Amino acid sequence: MANRTPVHATAVKTCVFLHLLVFLAESAKEGSLYMWIDSNQARTLIGFEEDILIVSEGKMAPFTHDFRKAQQRMPAIPVNIQHMNFTWQATGQAEYFYEFQALRSLDKDVMGDPTVNVPLLGMVSHKPSVVQIGFPCLGNQDGVAAFEVTILVMDAEGNIILRTPHNAIFFKTCQRALCAPRCLNGGLCVSPGMCICPPGYYGINCDKGKCRQPCRNGGKCTGRNKCKCPKGFLGDLCSKGYRASVMSALRPTSTKHKLHTPSPKEADEGKNPPETNYIL
Repeated sequence: MANRTPVHATAVKTCVFLHLLVFLAESAKEGSLYMWIDSNQARTLIGFEEDILIVSEGKMAPFTHDFRKAQQRMPAIPVNIQHMNFTWQATGQAEYFYEFQALRSLDKDVMGDPTVNVPLLGMVSHKPSVVQIGFPCLGNQDGVAAFEVTILVMDAEGNIILRTPHNAIFFKTCQRALCAPRCLNGGLCVSPGMCICPPGYYGINCDKGKCRQPCRNGGKCTGRNKCKCPKGFLGDLCSKGYRASVMSALRPTSTKHKLHTPSPKEADEGKNPPETNYIL
């Protein structure tokens, strides 16, 4: 029995080592979730240029555990920040799904509903990708707008990895915007000198339009696929010249069917009876 003990111990160690290798291999294969605020955004927010980890290896950062207390220390987003960037990535073969459950402004006279640059429901990319949340101040007045952003992230088994607490309130400072020149074509002034243009328009004050095909014959694109044509041209792209077409339509094509228009003198003579030698 004593002679078998070293062999037995070696076998046990080998078995444990193999199980550990399998576990590590499976962990590396499965991967994890990471989410952070990059150093550039952090410098704008808090003045320190370093990444701020929110989720690391699928676990929430310690400062997020007591969200209510963290929220009390969280100042309103300043005027000069129009959006906030988060970066996330799923590593290995792990799959994570997200859903934006609420994007709502509680002060719609100061700020519109928050916006995101990704679909409201989808899968976390396996490459580092930026999620941008926008805060569209309306520029009508100075004030602080309260808003909600609720996001849920789950793994493939349905386990919740990240969830913004329901009824979590954030704040954004907005101010009356001054745009000079003023925004045109329905553009919205959201900050001094900054216009948000409606679809089909661009430029500092939304004065330029987008046309899929360039306007011809000196026409100018004034809106979404709209061309303002110079005198003498018409059509969607100002490609038709109406002077030539109208003149050619009025001009006789040959002298065979030439029409004779009587002069006023001839017309008057036609109204009187011919002279006669008879004395009546």
